[in-house]
Amino acid sequence: MSPMSVPLPHEDPDPARPWLDYRGSLELDPAPRRGYPSARAYEPNAAMPGHWREVRERAADQILAAADAAVTDPAIAAAVRAYLGGEPDPLGAAAAFQTAAACLSLWEVTRDYVQMDAWIAEHGADFAVVALMRQCETRIVNADTGKNFVSSRYRPERPALQFAPARPFGEIWARGPEALSLRTMLSTLPEPEYRHFRELFEPFGRNHYQRLVRAYAMPTERDWAREVFAEWPERDEKTWYSQNLLAAIVDSPDELATAKIHRLPSHRGQAPGAASLVEALGAAAAPFLIGALSIDTHEHVGKSSMHAVLAGLPSDAAVEYLLANMVAERTFPDVPDMAARFPRRTLRMIAKLTDRAEPSLRSRLAHLVTTVPELETARETAEPEVAEAIKRLVNLADAPPETAALPEFLASPPWKRKAPKRKKLVVDVAPLGEDGLHWCDGERDRWRDSADAVQRRLAETEDTAEALAALAKSANGHRALPPLAGPAAARIAADWLVRLRSTRLSVGDWLDRHGLDAARWLAPDAVGRAGKQRKAAEAVLRDTARRFGDAAVLAAVAPYGEDTAASVAEILAVDPLDLDGRKAPKLPEWVEPVLNMPVLLRGGRERLPREAVAHLVGAMALDSPAIPYAGLDIVKAHCDTASLSAFSWAVLEAWETNDAPAKDAWAMTQLARFADADAVARLEALIRAWPDRNYSKRALNGLEVLGAIESEDALRAVHRLTRFRGSKAVKAAAVNQVELVAAGLGLDTDQLADRLVPETGSNAVVAEQAARLERAMADGRTWTLDEFRERLLAHPLLGTLARRLVWTADGTAFRVAEDDTFADADDDAIDLPAGAAIRLAHPVLLDGALDTWVRHLADYEVLQPFDQLGRPARTVTEAEAAAGRLTRFEGRKARTGPVHGLAKSTWAAVRDGSTTVGIERRFRSGAVRVEFSPGYAGGPYFDADAVQVVDTVRFPADLDPVSLSEAVADLEKIAKG
Repeated sequence: MSPMSVPLPHEDPDPARPWLDYRGSLELDPAPRRGYPSARAYEPNAAMPGHWREVRERAADQILAAADAAVTDPAIAAAVRAYLGGEPDPLGAAAAFQTAAACLSLWEVTRDYVQMDAWIAEHGADFAVVALMRQCETRIVNADTGKNFVSSRYRPERPALQFAPARPFGEIWARGPEALSLRTMLSTLPEPEYRHFRELFEPFGRNHYQRLVRAYAMPTERDWAREVFAEWPERDEKTWYSQNLLAAIVDSPDELATAKIHRLPSHRGQAPGAASLVEALGAAAAPFLIGALSIDTHEHVGKSSMHAVLAGLPSDAAVEYLLANMVAERTFPDVPDMAARFPRRTLRMIAKLTDRAEPSLRSRLAHLVTTVPELETARETAEPEVAEAIKRLVNLADAPPETAALPEFLASPPWKRKAPKRKKLVVDVAPLGEDGLHWCDGERDRWRDSADAVQRRLAETEDTAEALAALAKSANGHRALPPLAGPAAARIAADWLVRLRSTRLSVGDWLDRHGLDAARWLAPDAVGRAGKQRKAAEAVLRDTARRFGDAAVLAAVAPYGEDTAASVAEILAVDPLDLDGRKAPKLPEWVEPVLNMPVLLRGGRERLPREAVAHLVGAMALDSPAIPYAGLDIVKAHCDTASLSAFSWAVLEAWETNDAPAKDAWAMTQLARFADADAVARLEALIRAWPDRNYSKRALNGLEVLGAIESEDALRAVHRLTRFRGSKAVKAAAVNQVELVAAGLGLDTDQLADRLVPETGSNAVVAEQAARLERAMADGRTWTLDEFRERLLAHPLLGTLARRLVWTADGTAFRVAEDDTFADADDDAIDLPAGAAIRLAHPVLLDGALDTWVRHLADYEVLQPFDQLGRPARTVTEAEAAAGRLTRFEGRKARTGPVHGLAKSTWAAVRDGSTTVGIERRFRSGAVRVEFSPGYAGGPYFDADAVQVVDTVRFPADLDPVSLSEAVADLEKIAKG
């Protein structure tokens, strides 16, 4: 043994004593089992008889109602009355308890409620056992329907009692603690007393559930156990509870095979079935535990407990699973301890995995080998083929060689050198320029109808002081920033640039709009005293210089005088690689496992040394989407793009799977510099998953990063997230990003969406685009002739859809022929004027030509992508138009369910506090708003059959006729006369 060696543990399982196989850190609590370490003496709770009396008093009316119900079995009714009269009737006791437990919450009495203890105190253990078994053959049903009894405070039902069928179907009827208490009581009884209960249980094998409970209570009786395993595949209902009971009966994996069970019902290591299986089978339980992890769930916390159990089992399957899933299933926290417990087994599994492992996993495996002392020791005596595989892994033998020609930055980055301190020239000058507004064409008119309060107020009043005060107080209204001009707005933009990710697009728009004026307004802050304002202003000056050049910036600040110009020149002359006051990056511990990933140079023939990879990580830490660090540009110029993207994603994974420390948030923002299409797709998937794991803030940050990735794939992903239903905050932020990107390009969001449609797509993509065109028809959206040709007809996917629809241009209806010419309903060619406004036709626009167009499409066997011509055409009366109200609906009644359905689709709920008092459908030309009473509460507990009375339906005078027709058609479906 070498001086650095450590003693190696014993790794082999013990078939004779499987409970000794488990060596994990998670404490297991199996159901007490006779003859096993879990067996323990049982002590009934002396308070339980009093609790049972309270339960009977609180549920007295329901118990009597169940006994009196017409559909209740007469034998059960008589037994209940006998028990309530004081007789020791086990069936009556079981039925009374069954009813009480179904009609009220036992937790409100005590959280440790166990009926067995009350029965034992009443009439002894024999009575309690028989009562429990009788409970297994009774069920409570709805007295009116005969179906399973499912009562709640929101929908009370009348109870009735019946005998369960021989082949039970549906819910398990008895509660869990009683069977567990019985098993515990029997686990330590002297043998003669234990044998007595075998006789007591013998008559109670009438149905599946009775046979399961008695086998669970007495797992030593293998004939009962074999009977349960044999009939298990035929069971109609296999609940989580019953499967845990079954797991506690197992003696061998063969019995589970007989029952055709391949996994446990829960992925949680604390589940009673997991503990019982480990106690009974030891390492042989591993495949069934691993199978449980395949259950679809977002609960990584729950899975981690199962990982901890697997990490304590001497099983090749467990070790391989934990090693292979260090990232995908977040098993890495348990891997080092597992490797220390089972080093030889771990080395064998690492050797097995290396050939098929991705580079990031290979790096983690190599890091594991070199950091766990027991693995280093085990290498000395490993089989030759294992030792060779580990050697190749650690030495990166299968990767290209390290390069000897590193760029200076990666060989010796600035934070590894002592830089001379520079004294910055400070000049005290007042800013030039006044606060004002710089509107783009049509912007102010659009903002008057904006949903953003600050935008709307600014457009109405042009009060810059009010808007600046609102933005200085909160960045929530950041979309109002771009037109604001002057030193005050510039100071806000500079602060947001260096401090906030969420305002990135608004700040970018502001910088684009004001250009060199930004440098002039911020020069006084940039040359002023050291502090946050100076740093922020310097960042804007450097950003402006990158886009316009140093000379243009110096010319912009020249009016301040020579001293100011000289100080600005110093700022611009700073080496972009210098830290310039920033803290030197420190390598976080969580990134160490991925530093062995091969980051290839361009051409793929050489890779960066590990130290250079660490320097790359340091550069990532200095970078941000708002203020890029020039060192990463050097890296991108020298390194392979795909290799960088893979390493960038591995860094994000390492951070995210190590609880995403906030101080290292750069680990996500760096992805914006390297992400390829695959990384974009994976980031979008994470953004969709994070809200389900209570990581909504992380999802919003991820969305900001996604928006900072300069690719069409990323923009498409952001656009898809505008329809994300998993998080209102993420959806709203995505809508905001898309609107800002569209505004920056001089487009509206629909025009941007046209540009983001992929050229090919699945049926889902085609359906999505068809639905988008249908919304465009309802909205009255128009295209110019050039847009129509370039964005629709010339597009492989949209063009196919467009040719199956009818269009209008300034009142003239037409369709697109196979040669992309335009034809009317008589098949005559027509020419459209250059200035034509093209929109989708609608029956309300076609008047008497509707039937002609229907026949025309039928003649050509055109199958429309959505029901364009078969939908209703609705118009308003002169009185309704004058009033701006759809009076035909006032006083009509609508069921709450259909109303809520509209609010979840094309309409939106109008709420007063937590009560929905109306619905609204927004179109381009205005909104239709319905108000009704009495309204309904949000959440899942409203009565779908409750009636809402329509009070008013309002619409604006200039609402597009197609939009109005669509709204009326929607309301006709739900509001009856």
